[in-house]
Amino acid sequence: MSRIPTASLFLSLPVTLASTALWADLTPAEVWGDWRQYMESMGYQVEAQEATEGDDLTVSDVTLKMEMAEDGGDFSMSLGTLNFEQETDGAVNILMPDVMPMTINVAPETPEDEPVSMVLNYAQTAPVMRASGSPDALQYDYAAETISLTLAGLKVGEQSYTEEQAKFSLTGSGVSSRTEMSGTETRSYDQSGRIDSLTYDVVMKTPDDPARVAMKGGLAQVVFDGSGALPMIDAGSDMAAMMRAGLTFDGNFTAGAGNTEMEVSDPENGDFGLISSSSGAKLGVSMGPEGLAYKGGQKDIDVNVTAADMPFPIQFSMAESAFDMKMPIMVTDEPQDFAFGVTLDSFEMSDMIWGIFDPTGQLPRDPATLVVDISGKAKMLFELLDPEVASTMGDQAPAEVHELTVNEVTLDLAGAEFDATGAITFDNDGMSGAPGMPQPVGTLDLSLIGGVTLLDKLVTMGLVPQEQAMGARMMMGLFTVPGDGEDSLTSKIEFTEDGGILANGQQIK
Repeated sequence: MSRIPTASLFLSLPVTLASTALWADLTPAEVWGDWRQYMESMGYQVEAQEATEGDDLTVSDVTLKMEMAEDGGDFSMSLGTLNFEQETDGAVNILMPDVMPMTINVAPETPEDEPVSMVLNYAQTAPVMRASGSPDALQYDYAAETISLTLAGLKVGEQSYTEEQAKFSLTGSGVSSRTEMSGTETRSYDQSGRIDSLTYDVVMKTPDDPARVAMKGGLAQVVFDGSGALPMIDAGSDMAAMMRAGLTFDGNFTAGAGNTEMEVSDPENGDFGLISSSSGAKLGVSMGPEGLAYKGGQKDIDVNVTAADMPFPIQFSMAESAFDMKMPIMVTDEPQDFAFGVTLDSFEMSDMIWGIFDPTGQLPRDPATLVVDISGKAKMLFELLDPEVASTMGDQAPAEVHELTVNEVTLDLAGAEFDATGAITFDNDGMSGAPGMPQPVGTLDLSLIGGVTLLDKLVTMGLVPQEQAMGARMMMGLFTVPGDGEDSLTSKIEFTEDGGILANGQQIK
């Protein structure tokens, strides 16, 4: 659609314009010129009327517009009237309207689709924005009692939605931010911000579906800090071109206690409800020519689910849920780093759930833990962020994997623990492994503690047929050897350069 997500535009207005304070004289015209240049460099058409009165500048009828090249349609935002007032210390105060409406029109992609028109109001109470520094090194400080984004209207085809059918409200209180920005051809920036509390309220109901979904919740103490570089080029929606020109971003979000409550009212299939809470959350995002990375998680998660076809509520909790993902996105001569990780720590279910499949309590009900931590190197065959390339890839694999390292894979469940580590390289030139797969060379070390005991209990409980258990025991005998402790098995799987596979030194291929 655009080089930045549309939803991020309303946040960028009070937050993104900033840079290092040098306390030099700064004029209102320079601040507005910097603002206008910034928006135009990002692909927005800026319309405004300018008028000066003494040292002050009034810019009225400010409108930002952009054509959505990928999806069709257009986006516009009205900023109303902006007043830039000169201060005696050389800084500039920026006065903004309390409400700034945004209109989004999405054209149908096929004849069966209908056009969509949406109006969102970005509002703020008691906003204060102050610009200081110099034209090539600006600092913007912003504060507001509240900010909000509210759905003011939605129309799909000829159908207009009421608030009972479509509602969206996002409200933050205790808002403050500082952004420092410098440079001309490429803008470097550092940002920090805080929202004391953030709440949301959403309702969804389509005319053709009897179900109504209502969701509300919030977060406390949302804190953000980040930095990056933005090349001032006209690349439209071509993120790959932006990356080649030096686009980078590295940001971290943290939040305190959070909660979500969802209710689904469905007269045909029955009602559904969910209540969840956590004591804290984090999210890290970075992007640049070296790749795209996400890292985040939550702590002290508690979830309760009720449904019409369930005789009792479903309740589970976790001490921590986390994820980690890194992937290359640009075509390079040398392989680049990738990574994937998932952690589900101390997962616990209520006794009611255990009672469904283990009413006599034969299985240990200790908290379960899953950890997956793998990394490696891969070479991209296509630039995924190039819209033209992405649309013509088809079923082709986007990358070649050259190295895979299993740093840790652990599953601790019902009294059994499985662990795996290892490292494998892949010969993408030979392609002599499985059909269509490169030849692996390396070793995997596996261990299983308590697995035989767990299998016996599952057979006794009737959850695993005896014949399947016999097959599992045969596989254990072929691929494992006894470990150091009781009910302990280990296995070393080796992939050789000549295409062979060894299990504990025994040839199996």
